[in-house]
Amino acid sequence: MKRWLQTLMAVAMLAALLAPCTITSAQDAPKPAEEKAEAEPEGDGLTVPFEFEGLIFIQVKVNGKGPYKFLFDSGATQSVINQRLTKEFGLEEHDMPGGGVQGVGTAEAKLVVLDNMQIGSYERGKCVAASMNLDHMSGTLGWHMMGIVGQNVIRMMKEVEIDFAAHTLSITKYGADEMPNDADSMIINMLEGGGGMPGIPGLPGPKKDDGEGEPGKDDEFSIGPMQPFGQFFLLQEEERKTEAAEAAKGPTEGQTLKYTTVSLPMMGELVPYWYVKAKLNGVEKTFMFDTGASMLLALGEELGTELKLTESFGYPVKGVGKGDAKSSMVESFEIGNLKEEDLPCTIMALPKMSDQMPDMIKMFLPLLKRQGIELDFDGIIGISLAARYHKMIVNTASKEIEFVAYEKGAENAASPFASEEFVKDAVIRTWHGKAGKFALTGDAVPLDDWKKHGLEHGGMLVEEVEEGGAAAKAGIKKGDIITHLVNLAALMPEEGMEDASSENGDVVVRDMPAIIMFAASLDPGTEITVRIKRGEEVKELKVKLDKYGWEGTVPERWKQK
Repeated sequence: MKRWLQTLMAVAMLAALLAPCTITSAQDAPKPAEEKAEAEPEGDGLTVPFEFEGLIFIQVKVNGKGPYKFLFDSGATQSVINQRLTKEFGLEEHDMPGGGVQGVGTAEAKLVVLDNMQIGSYERGKCVAASMNLDHMSGTLGWHMMGIVGQNVIRMMKEVEIDFAAHTLSITKYGADEMPNDADSMIINMLEGGGGMPGIPGLPGPKKDDGEGEPGKDDEFSIGPMQPFGQFFLLQEEERKTEAAEAAKGPTEGQTLKYTTVSLPMMGELVPYWYVKAKLNGVEKTFMFDTGASMLLALGEELGTELKLTESFGYPVKGVGKGDAKSSMVESFEIGNLKEEDLPCTIMALPKMSDQMPDMIKMFLPLLKRQGIELDFDGIIGISLAARYHKMIVNTASKEIEFVAYEKGAENAASPFASEEFVKDAVIRTWHGKAGKFALTGDAVPLDDWKKHGLEHGGMLVEEVEEGGAAAKAGIKKGDIITHLVNLAALMPEEGMEDASSENGDVVVRDMPAIIMFAASLDPGTEITVRIKRGEEVKELKVKLDKYGWEGTVPERWKQK
């Protein structure tokens, strides 16, 4: 199976919740997380396996039940549990300031108190979590994501080591006399005492039935941009190793980066995010390093404007809510001793911490600025940075992130480079009028609806069809469910699809970003056969791709010579 197939699924991973596996070979469709057996912990139980699907997913027990599949997300201020678990456990829900959380858009959420969360033998005692519906991502993932391990749990671990070659996550505990301040304990006291502190980020406001008080600001929490960096097909382990070895071109030396968080005297840590400095096109900016974002670079709209980046194709993104993003390119990226050129990036609206602070905190912002303390970040650096290395070791006590390079000749088990090259090619093709378009919009069919629609591997529900466009001419209608791209082996025989022969080269479709990215990789006029489901009827329709229709001036660096 050629690398082209792997990189195509590069689409839409939960930025801090970009959806991995949006397109996958039908025979390899992932099973629902709740059906998986509990992984056996290694050693003393402080080392546990993880699944790397463009993001890091681990097994977590909640209140002694489970395990359940959770995202490991340093870009979430609080942990999250799916409302399914809230109902199953009978947890009392409390109002959140503003009624919701922010990331990609805003979503409704409540606060709940958990007795414990357990990862292997590591146990976080009584803590707070946001309860919200995560099922809008189930159709893309192919399973129900049951929660997120956020900073209120991660920051209570002294050290976290993520080994991308062994697919293991190891935790070092704090000693009893060196534990950091546990902000959750204050929140829990207020919740269980019926009180609240309106407007303080991450803290609950007054209960709605007291008839008094102002709603606070939204709680900030990453589940950010959906972006194309995953795998098109789920490969067998040996195939992954072979392809990764071919693509391995990662850093030859490691490095250690210092990160900062935002704290105030007497108030403690206001923003637990890991802030690092990096240079884009020679300009130094502040970035939040986010293990819950699959892309390498997600830039705020303001930074895109400042750097005068030219936008390319756009696509919808999912996370807490839904939003829109544009792709572009940066000429250079520098962080520590790592320097790379000509990399794809995402440009989208990123939430600002300063906008969410109450007035009493905003009074201190000029002081923080004079001391060089950044409250807002200009962009996000995602897990794709760490995937360039063998290991990432985060020490929350010293606030350091160490990246350990692979030994010379070693296989890069999570190599992100082919995916980035694929996105780069799609961006440049769009600029030059060489990108195709299906001319429709849609969204993943939720996992709970697969059976109702007779779907074995999911599909994408068509929401709108552009009048006179490629999809309309092919006979695709609103309400159809696109289930497969048919026989891609015939379309691109040079790529080789021997491993997909049992499905005749057919590829499952689950979400819109995958369709956009796939079309952008092909010339306008290319004919694609899609399989659709219309009620009980299954049809195969031929779509002759339209031209994407991008207008603008191609950046000088990428003009065709």
